[in-house]
Amino acid sequence: MEPQVDQLAGLEKASLLQERRRDFTDPRKKARGYQLEVLDRALEENTIIFLETGCGKTLIAVLLIDVLSHLIRKPSLKIAVFLAPNRALVDQQAKEIEEHTNLRVGKYWGSIEGDTWNYTWWRKQIVNFEVIVMTPQILFNNLHHCFFTMAMIELLIFDECHHAQKNHPYANIMRDFYHSQRAHRPKIFGMTASPIIGKGGLPFSILMFWWFASKPPKPSST
Repeated sequence: MEPQVDQLAGLEKASLLQERRRDFTDPRKKARGYQLEVLDRALEENTIIFLETGCGKTLIAVLLIDVLSHLIRKPSLKIAVFLAPNRALVDQQAKEIEEHTNLRVGKYWGSIEGDTWNYTWWRKQIVNFEVIVMTPQILFNNLHHCFFTMAMIELLIFDECHHAQKNHPYANIMRDFYHSQRAHRPKIFGMTASPIIGKGGLPFSILMFWWFASKPPKPSST
């Protein structure tokens, strides 16, 4: 199965991306007071939010991306990574980011086989895009193969972060690459509508403690 990608890939097409969107909607114009309060908290420290479906979790994530956009705008090689569990959510969250910012967004899902998605190919994506929206197994594979490092990610967002336990890719990313990292680590923002993860699952408060037992340094200024 060939990987499924919805973006312009390759430095030769970078010129097509120079013109940024001018018709995006400022996310702050839609934000409510509680969303701005969560934003302030997320700028200070790693944060997981529990909000019911339809209460605007994604808008808070977009606000956070927007505030930190000066760290990821090209020619910076730093990126924001937005993880979503499946193709439908990858597409949905990418559209939200595109609607409310003028950042360049790439989206990725599917299987990685053979040499199609190699180090050189992913470096082109990092050169072209400022926000990368993908399914979590892709990020795990990229970290495992050293196509990505935690140091190149300024902001790492987990949609439906309650899945981060046992051998789910979310848990593997945190255990194998975030908590083991001693140098620069990204700011973490997790979103969930599930305070308890299924029958016999971890309570939300314990999940938060496990995720954030090791805190990252403050974001770099360059």
